[in-house]
Amino acid sequence: MKAGTEPHRHSGLPALHASFLHRIIFALATVLACANSWGQPIVTRIDPPNWWGGMHLDTVRLLLYGRQLDGIRVVSTSGGIRVLRVIPAASPGHAFVDIRVLPQAAGSSHRLLVLRGRDTAVVAYPVLRRVAAGGRYGGFSPADVLYLIMPDRFADGDTANGTVPGMTDTLQRTQPFGRHGGDIQGIIDHLEYLAGLGVTALWINPLVENNMPAYSYHGYSATDLYRVDPRFGTNALYGRLVLEAHKRNLKIIMDHVSNHIGSSHPWMRDLPTLTWINGSMSSHQMTHHVKVSLIDPHADSSTQENLVQGWFSGDMPDLNQKDASLAAYIIENTIWWIESSGIDGIREDTYPYADPRFMEQWCGAILREYPRFSIVGEVWTGEPVFLAPFQRGSRPAPGVHGALPSVTDYGLFDAMTKVFGGKESIYGVYECLAKDGLYPDPGSLMTFLDNHDVRRILAVTAGDTARTRLALTLLLTTRGIPQLFYGTELAIRGGDDHGTIRADMPGGFPGDSRNAFTREGRTEGENAMFEFIKGLLTVRSHHPALQGGTLIQYPPVDEVYVYFREAPGDTVMVVLNNGTQENELNLRQYDNRLHQAGRLYDLRSGEAVRLDEKRTISVPAHTGVVLGTGARSSGR
Repeated sequence: MKAGTEPHRHSGLPALHASFLHRIIFALATVLACANSWGQPIVTRIDPPNWWGGMHLDTVRLLLYGRQLDGIRVVSTSGGIRVLRVIPAASPGHAFVDIRVLPQAAGSSHRLLVLRGRDTAVVAYPVLRRVAAGGRYGGFSPADVLYLIMPDRFADGDTANGTVPGMTDTLQRTQPFGRHGGDIQGIIDHLEYLAGLGVTALWINPLVENNMPAYSYHGYSATDLYRVDPRFGTNALYGRLVLEAHKRNLKIIMDHVSNHIGSSHPWMRDLPTLTWINGSMSSHQMTHHVKVSLIDPHADSSTQENLVQGWFSGDMPDLNQKDASLAAYIIENTIWWIESSGIDGIREDTYPYADPRFMEQWCGAILREYPRFSIVGEVWTGEPVFLAPFQRGSRPAPGVHGALPSVTDYGLFDAMTKVFGGKESIYGVYECLAKDGLYPDPGSLMTFLDNHDVRRILAVTAGDTARTRLALTLLLTTRGIPQLFYGTELAIRGGDDHGTIRADMPGGFPGDSRNAFTREGRTEGENAMFEFIKGLLTVRSHHPALQGGTLIQYPPVDEVYVYFREAPGDTVMVVLNNGTQENELNLRQYDNRLHQAGRLYDLRSGEAVRLDEKRTISVPAHTGVVLGTGARSSGR
């Protein structure tokens, strides 16, 4: 049989019946399509979960989660909320709704009608009254000393939350890179210890949910940006931490990440927009970390794009802040945390890796809402000429829009690491500080000897406590906002990897053989370091010159570095002997600063310093002395 001549198997069916059958099939398909388009919209979550009346940011873009959210309309039944528009998302699982929150909306829950065809879902949206600022949103300054806490390694105050159903990374205290169980309650339980040490602000590594299969303890792979990780506690407990800290004159600084999320975030299974992230799990570029490209006038645009669009890590999808809806989400989320908790500042992680124009907008939105608030951006590059453009008020640079009140001072960090690691002369510190003219406000830079990403200072000095104390004396008396790393006061040395750098605080966990949070539980060496740092912090708290005074420095001679801090009515002289020999220092060369003071005081001991006829003082090797010309103040 020839092709095309095979009889139709329904050739006996009358033409009228065939046509009728086709119409029925079409009608059924139409009904099914309509049923799908008219299906009940289901809203399971809204971000942000609430807002406040009377905010500067009163137009908010809500992100709705659920099912059958395509083709919806949204209507407000309240005069306090106006629906401006609905923006379709990439899938029926999301929708964006722009609303304006009027001042009179505060204190009520408002009904929003989500309409889809003939079906309606009713959702409640709370608008809260703002809490009086009082001691909230206070910011931090050179008068403060920050204390960095990795919460998983600090103290376990609630053993019941060590393992939580549904959280994939379980408690593994014996594993350096596992979760050890520290939590928010553990920090609350030791606020008196921290206040007694003399620090004034707590920078706490991220506490938001990190439901990742491994390495979730550090907090930098978020899977829910509106929820405290239940292994750390709850949102309410975080608010209590802020309140209890403020009662003790301790500020709270939130560690925030705009650049990336964790690969287990639910977004990665259903992106709200097609441009929500840069690339995809299966196809993306890794960043080359060339941060200097942002200010390089000769850089090819592809180098800069790689920095801000490349992934920091393969399990940390890179957020695309050029997406308008994502940009709104990040700004609203940040303000939501500030307003709901009352924190005082933010340390922004991986600052240069996010879109620079967006970060300028992000800083501006926060500081418009909270003028006294503080933000310090992590910019990990050691050359001041590359750091300076990121600070607010700096000279414009090709790819940087200086908006940060404070920047991490990796320039001074690098210099101090080389000096106290025994690799360079202390002249390197002098030379680094001589470049301060590059910064709009060098006094507001955050200075540090170590943190959770680098070797501890006692590892840098190879366990040499004398050089470690010399480094700490410099940190706590030179310009800037100093930051200490938890456990430094206990002479924790750590190792070269993150697991050992982020060591547990002795006594913070069940089963510990001793409690180093108490004098009785510390070793002799730990008590010596604790008292040394506490003494320096006491001196600092008594002297305005050390809390923001002018810095005047002299070129080091024979590894002896001398500088002054001066404020109205207060002069402090610091002498650091980084040499291996005792040094007899003649003070006559500093008479224009000392004004021929007849008597000097060791501010740590409160005792008068003997001056011989030649006006010389003896400074032992690897020792720092802090001297005052006015009334005695003891750091004991």
